[in-house]
Amino acid sequence: MSDAVISSFAPKERSFSSLSRVVSPDGRFVAYWDPIESGPVLRVRSVLGGDARAVLTRPSGMSGNAFTWSSDSTGLVVAVDNNCFGICGTGGTLAAELWTVDVASGATEKIATGSIWLPVAWDRAAKLVAAGVTGEGGYLTGYDVVDLNLQPHPVRSTTFRPTVIGRLKASGDARHVMLSVGIQGSPSSLAWWPIAQPERRATVQFDGLTAEWRPGTSEIWWMDGREPAGCVGEMCAGTELISFNVATGARTVVLRGRFGSLLEGFRVDGSAAIISASSTVRTELTLIEIATGRMANVSIGGFLAGAVRLR
Repeated sequence: MSDAVISSFAPKERSFSSLSRVVSPDGRFVAYWDPIESGPVLRVRSVLGGDARAVLTRPSGMSGNAFTWSSDSTGLVVAVDNNCFGICGTGGTLAAELWTVDVASGATEKIATGSIWLPVAWDRAAKLVAAGVTGEGGYLTGYDVVDLNLQPHPVRSTTFRPTVIGRLKASGDARHVMLSVGIQGSPSSLAWWPIAQPERRATVQFDGLTAEWRPGTSEIWWMDGREPAGCVGEMCAGTELISFNVATGARTVVLRGRFGSLLEGFRVDGSAAIISASSTVRTELTLIEIATGRMANVSIGGFLAGAVRLR
């Protein structure tokens, strides 16, 4: 195995754009803002290189924010705003928009306005979009579901009380959403619900820092059994790799050992877990082949943005 740069781009970030899902679920495309402010342009390109294609352009008064891919890798849900959080200055008012983009045709639609959204999922078959709601300070204040079956598109909002510093993420089929919370000085927590039914929120026993959906399954995975107990940060160790199946309620200890505390993700096909290596920063990763338990160590030059498919 050797290292080679297949293609590269310089991601530009502001506000909550770092929470974007950059790599498509099938591992074949990346999306990124260039530029991100004063007339943002969202671009898509193959992970193998080649020219990028602009798929969404907004006017000079707007800036790019978070985005995510649809579950079938054919579209994007994109948030933009005018950077007017909290006090907007004399006469200033918030302008915030949520867009869908069909990557193949280039068709775009503004589906909602008025909130700072963190797009979570787009189930194109069910015609549902889900997004977290946030604002100044970065707290999650709510969860919105946009129904694209109806015109105009109704937005059903669920308020989080209290607000939380957490992370929302959808399963690969966009049928379920999880909310994980792991911050210093507070207990970790993990909850999930069907994408359009946040009132069915269920909690899961959880002692991790981050959690991920395993591709192609209804399973949430994380590193559990932190050492030292209650520690927060990349320098912690995790002693159990856990899976939880939201469809059956089965909780399984997949592997025991001493690893990093952060589950970073999976191979595109879900056949291997990617964990930050024990007692190192997140540029040192351990790949664990799930079927065999075989491990390999990998060094990367930055943080893992996602797994890609090269053939």
